[in-house]
Amino acid sequence: MTKPIGYFCSGTMPGDTGLLADMQESWGSTFEAINNAQRLWMIQQISSTLSQNYLESNLDSPRDSEVKEVAERLDELSPGQLLGLLDALVAQVKGN
Repeated sequence: MTKPIGYFCSGTMPGDTGLLADMQESWGSTFEAINNAQRLWMIQQISSTLSQNYLESNLDSPRDSEVKEVAERLDELSPGQLLGLLDALVAQVKGN
């Protein structure tokens, strides 16, 4: 991460309190104190939390079977392709 967390999230200014401020204090403003495995684990946890919220209101949506099939084939993609796909999907969720 080249930009500080404050670029992406509100609630990270000096004097702020809460989880984001605690993370920034422990890990640095660009999370430089954690490694990529830890970042990926955090991504997984955040995704799980977000998906639970979305799944409650979107059960049995069209294309569910296709999405599940793609998920089963993700091992066909390189790490760079996976990160690019993740970037694209996050941008699309943010846009909706």
